[in-house]
Amino acid sequence: MVFKPFTHIARQSFAKTLTHGYAQSVVAATQSSYASSTAQFGPFGNHSASRFGKAGTSQLQNAFQNNPNAVAKPGSTHASADGNGDGGLAAYYAAWQKHQHNGEDREWKQYQFTKRIGWKPPSAVFEGKSREKEEAGQRPELLPGRVALDRAYTTSAVDDIKKAEDGVAETAAVAKIDEAIADEICRIQGTSDVASKQATATPITQNEGSGQSLDEVGSFDLLPSESSSVTATPTIAASSSSTDEASISSLHPTEPQSFFEHITRLEHAKLYTEIPPVFESMLLAGIRPTVQAYNALLAAAINLPKAKHQAVPKALDVYSDMLRRRVLPDTTTYSTLIELLSLRALDVSRMKADLAEAKLRFGGMQQAGQFMFRSHEAEHDILAEDEALVYAIKLFNISTVGAQQRSFSSSTYSLLIQACAIRGEVDNMIHVYSHMEAKKVVPYAAIFAPMITAFAASGDLSSAVECYNEYKSLAVLDDNRKFAIIQRADNEVYAAVVKVYTMCGKPDGGIRFLGKIIEVLDEEPQKDRLAAMRDTVVLDGLVQERLDTGMFADALEITEKHRLTPSTRRLAMTRICAAAADNGDVEVATKAYQYALSSADDTSVAAIPMLALHIRQGSVSEARSFWATLSTLSRPTGALIEPTAMYAVALIGSGHVDEGLMQARQSFARVRSSTIPGNARSDLTEEIDEGIEFIGRYLADKHILPSPHASMSFMWAMMENGGLVAPVAEQLLVGLGPDEISKLSWKDLTLGLQVEASFIRNDLAVLDIAHTARFSSLLDAVVGNHMPLEKPTLDLVEACLTKMAPRHPELLELWQSYRRPSVLQALPSVPHAPQPSSSILTPGEYVETFDPYASTTDYRGSTIIADELERHSAKTGTALNDVLVRFRNMRRAGRHPRYIVYAKMISAAAKDGRANVIQDILTMAKQDMPFLPHYRAVRHGWSSILDAMVGACLTLGNRAMAAQFHQELLDIGSAPTANTFGLYITTLKESTKTFDEATEAVKIFHRAKSEGVQPSSFLYNALIGKLGKARRIDDCLFFFAEMRSHGIRPTSVTYGTIVNALCRVSDERFAEELFDEMESMPNYKPRPAPYNSLMQFFLTTKRDSSKVLAYYARMQSRSIQPTMHTYKLLIDTYATLDPIDMAAAEGVLDKIRASGQRPEAVHYASLIHAKGCALHDMPGARLIFDRVLAKSEVRPQACLYQALFESMVATHCVKETEIVLEDMYARRVEMTPYIANTLIHGWATEKVIAKAKAVYDGIGKEKREPSTYEAMTRAYLAVEDRDSASGVVREMLSRGYPSAVSVAPAGERPSGQADQYTKGTLSRSQLDPSPFTQFHTWFTHAQACHVHQPETVCLSTASLPFGAVSSRYVYLKELDDRGFVIYSNWATSRKAADLDSNPQASLAFWWHELERQVRVEGMAERLSEEESQRYYDLRARGSRIGAWASEQSKVLPEEEGGRDVLERRVRDVEERFEGQDKIPVPRFWGGVRVVPRMVEFWQGRESRLHDRFRYTRDETVEEGWRIERLSP
Repeated sequence: MVFKPFTHIARQSFAKTLTHGYAQSVVAATQSSYASSTAQFGPFGNHSASRFGKAGTSQLQNAFQNNPNAVAKPGSTHASADGNGDGGLAAYYAAWQKHQHNGEDREWKQYQFTKRIGWKPPSAVFEGKSREKEEAGQRPELLPGRVALDRAYTTSAVDDIKKAEDGVAETAAVAKIDEAIADEICRIQGTSDVASKQATATPITQNEGSGQSLDEVGSFDLLPSESSSVTATPTIAASSSSTDEASISSLHPTEPQSFFEHITRLEHAKLYTEIPPVFESMLLAGIRPTVQAYNALLAAAINLPKAKHQAVPKALDVYSDMLRRRVLPDTTTYSTLIELLSLRALDVSRMKADLAEAKLRFGGMQQAGQFMFRSHEAEHDILAEDEALVYAIKLFNISTVGAQQRSFSSSTYSLLIQACAIRGEVDNMIHVYSHMEAKKVVPYAAIFAPMITAFAASGDLSSAVECYNEYKSLAVLDDNRKFAIIQRADNEVYAAVVKVYTMCGKPDGGIRFLGKIIEVLDEEPQKDRLAAMRDTVVLDGLVQERLDTGMFADALEITEKHRLTPSTRRLAMTRICAAAADNGDVEVATKAYQYALSSADDTSVAAIPMLALHIRQGSVSEARSFWATLSTLSRPTGALIEPTAMYAVALIGSGHVDEGLMQARQSFARVRSSTIPGNARSDLTEEIDEGIEFIGRYLADKHILPSPHASMSFMWAMMENGGLVAPVAEQLLVGLGPDEISKLSWKDLTLGLQVEASFIRNDLAVLDIAHTARFSSLLDAVVGNHMPLEKPTLDLVEACLTKMAPRHPELLELWQSYRRPSVLQALPSVPHAPQPSSSILTPGEYVETFDPYASTTDYRGSTIIADELERHSAKTGTALNDVLVRFRNMRRAGRHPRYIVYAKMISAAAKDGRANVIQDILTMAKQDMPFLPHYRAVRHGWSSILDAMVGACLTLGNRAMAAQFHQELLDIGSAPTANTFGLYITTLKESTKTFDEATEAVKIFHRAKSEGVQPSSFLYNALIGKLGKARRIDDCLFFFAEMRSHGIRPTSVTYGTIVNALCRVSDERFAEELFDEMESMPNYKPRPAPYNSLMQFFLTTKRDSSKVLAYYARMQSRSIQPTMHTYKLLIDTYATLDPIDMAAAEGVLDKIRASGQRPEAVHYASLIHAKGCALHDMPGARLIFDRVLAKSEVRPQACLYQALFESMVATHCVKETEIVLEDMYARRVEMTPYIANTLIHGWATEKVIAKAKAVYDGIGKEKREPSTYEAMTRAYLAVEDRDSASGVVREMLSRGYPSAVSVAPAGERPSGQADQYTKGTLSRSQLDPSPFTQFHTWFTHAQACHVHQPETVCLSTASLPFGAVSSRYVYLKELDDRGFVIYSNWATSRKAADLDSNPQASLAFWWHELERQVRVEGMAERLSEEESQRYYDLRARGSRIGAWASEQSKVLPEEEGGRDVLERRVRDVEERFEGQDKIPVPRFWGGVRVVPRMVEFWQGRESRLHDRFRYTRDETVEEGWRIERLSP
């Protein structure tokens, strides 16, 4: 069991120690006594050995040795056991340390090496081997590991390190370094020893040029570079080793030059790994390095470390060694170091800003003002003390003192100036710039923007403007083709100037400045630069300055005001959102977030601060939507770790403990899996550990005990991350009592036993009664159920029991009974029986627990294959090939995967359509693991394989073969899974010739239940989808309710299917209510399908453009990428709904192109349809059609021709369709049922039935859809050919199509024709302005015409949330100017329950004698008790008694007497009110008034062309009602 060593439970940074490739002994042998192991070298003696520049003691160590961990014993003269170390070097170093410890001041003589280590002069063999090694890609790891450095320093620890610095040693070291610097200056200037001493007395921190202004800096001619060959030559102690002497004496006189040339070649070839050993060999040969050799070593020190932060300390050690050896650095040395340190300073500034943002965003969760992770606190303290810029400036001053000719490259000056500017070192910035200007070095343009900002930050606006003028003059020279500046950065400089004006309190000046630039660039030659300039200036100047000063609303206003490109606007909005959210400005952050969501790019940059904002404010429910966005990222990064920990803690704190731990585990796993293994993966693992520790610490502090399942799940999360964090694991175990342990699965039980045993064996926790009891319960669960354990677990438990045996011998006896199952019968039965896990068996079923193939199963390989298939589930092709290679290699080794892995490989092959591979896998499974029915494990395993075969056959469309494997499953006592039954349903269309798929789907569903299968969400979704397609909405809602009642949470697919079905039956209100419910679900995963369904519904059925566009806006707010169908709906909306906007419709094509896609044929088809059918512009429609076909990017498709045919029919150009039809066939575009429908309808309107029949015959029977049959039927009826129409209907019914589309006969006419309505007409002039008056007129007329009971009305209600409709006939009792009144029981009846959940109701009157009907829709409201009493008093006494006695709609059980029960109640009520004339109205009975919002009057007319008028409430109309005629 792996436990991670967390003292403070913080991330560990394994920074590498800075040491040299030549041995410490060699370095020490050439030094005087001052170069002791504790000496600090000049200003760089206290440089960091850590990642973040933490000050420490400089040690002479071995930076480029091969094995960082090979430590030989002092005195040993042999290499280490692994062959990577050198015993001679280690022994020498030990002796040298002892010499230094004894305080001997005499010169130390070199130790005698037993074996010479060195590089020989170049030879063909050596070069060949080196080249082979390099070509082979081998890179010897020459960088040793630093001692593990805990990143989680506390502040006190940082202070202790400060106190540990040796001030005396520092002073001595600085003096000696200054002496070496003085020697260099003397040699360059030719001065005397006195001048040298005076130079030594000058502090190195003095800035020689700091007292000069910019105006005083003179210009100097560029002088030739100094020679770097001037070096001090200290005496090198000779070796007394005869072996060394022989080797050295045998060297060729030109060997030093060979070394120098070879090391230079290595540097130029960038073979950095070979430089340190060559340098070491050169020293062992007694050759004094030149400055060029040191420069090569310096390049290796910078380029070899894999971690960027390790380069600085290694490079400074090389520089310190140069000075100790009296080798004077040259310009290359100084330039390299200055650039490196400047880059480090810039990195530190960036890291400080990132930490400050993290503290603001995530800090304060447990303690105000604190970082979330402890390591961040330490990093912040360490970065605060970083002195990289100080060292860079010192090096610059040292290198330029007295060296009049020295100058640096443009990049060196640029990096140092930028670092000074960003850190606010204005004086040093001016000094460096002056030196660059004096040396006439062409500057990089990148330095001017930070310089301008630095001047402004110091309050010097005039210098900032002067700096801008300087840049402008250089830019003018550049425009005149004079080389005066490198890489122009005009826009960045403009942005800096605008920002400076605002910083100095003159924002109007910045706006005027921007206006002048825009005015200049708005001219024709410059226009292409205008957009880029505006983007940069607004974003980096105006917006960023407002964000820096906390003016978030102003930043938002500026972004909205200026015309930015879409990408820049999104970037600006993302910045505003993050800044506002981090500072608690909810309103601005929310607005900016909505803008940012319009991007299809990564939305995590905006979602993370919004999530943190709502969590800080305690609104976890608001945070859920942002978490949903983050949890769907395709490639999550380490930036998600802190939000994950924060969200998990927020959920836990709000009572959702299990959900919080589950979300944390899933998110950490996704972050880890998206990172490539390596150093970055290692750092990520450490940070995840710290997130886990943060969550565990919160659980402990709040004394929260998760459920057993959640505890074990989170423990597995730690295991997945590489090991357990001991304090967190211990906290999770606390909640595992005997009852909880009995509910654990075998896998969780095994892990719990391993963890508890590890705690006890390794003394990681106090062995108290709790740990003992918990271990005993876990052991009982394993032993009592004879669970098989792997050998590592067995060994761990036995080691633990050995430790506990003296105090708990009974546990040891229990364990021995487990290890020796043959004696189980002699032992008393173990009382523990884990519940309710079905995987834990009783002792009598021991044979059932045995897997005869376990010994040959490759569990690790199985896990790898399963993970690979899961990772590439969307694209199985390549992954399947790789998996099959691994699978076959496994079998060659005599091993095989687990049963479930065979099943997964079969499913993957089916997705890829590879039937032969499926058969091969099945055959190999039969060979590897023949079916043995008397073993339960084998039966269970083969159930998964056969289930996968059923699913594979269904996927490939072979239902007969699926039925065979299905029967095999039943024969072994198993059944397919619920998801496989779901596949039975989803693959129906490809298999059945009856088009009533919904009925088949219901049969499959009931078969699944009959075979004992528990339905899953996928099975319900498949069933509901088929029912919705068939418009069987009641069945949809029934199964939806059943799904919920079984505790199966509907998914977004379920809701989308229901919404689509409701749209099909035009149930607008309920569809929208369910849609809102879907969006509010915590597990909601945004999908475009439901949005498209509602958009299409409001487009085609309701014809409401505002609703269509509203749902499109909601789709965008959820960051859902529109599909091609979405774009088509938008085009149709703009082009066909009032107000028609063809420009907007055509603009949708630009949106498609902007999203990186191409418009498809359907989009052009929509435009053609709009031109022809909506605008009746046939020439315009034909023009679009011809242009599209002329383009090669869109191939001819049926939808284009269908749109053109529809336009021709709508504009009465039916005869011209024949030419277009010939062209369609010539382009090999097939006839579709929908094109046929259009042409049939067109020819029918022209009364050319022969051509309509030709089109109908041309479509072929197999392709005819219900709509095709309907079109041809109507065509025949249009010419009174009813016999042919009946023939079409009969063919349709013979194919299994529903009869709803057929022409149903009515009445008793032999022809099958319906009765005609001829008794009246209705016109607008006959209507009263009030529907109540109009109803009264019709009602009295019905009474006068002796209509039977005209007050009879059908009352319809619907319950929520499922929308099931119920109807019944009641009597209308009252009518007034408020509505229609009925009376009934409102407590127990179905209508009462409906109206309680949904007060909407409808009334329908049918007066057959007058061929009239009236429909009413409105809101139902209860009458007062007084109003109900007045009517109640008018009823017959028997009816009043009956109202009391009957519990309307309640069941009267026959076994209790049925109607006799009712009659007994009547007698009881009569006795109760005997002698009373005034009977009070029951509280549950009374009147309901339907207050209409719509009333329709319908008068039957001949040929079904009825008169229909609808009254709709409209307060803008004088009478309050709008009257409209409706189509019949």
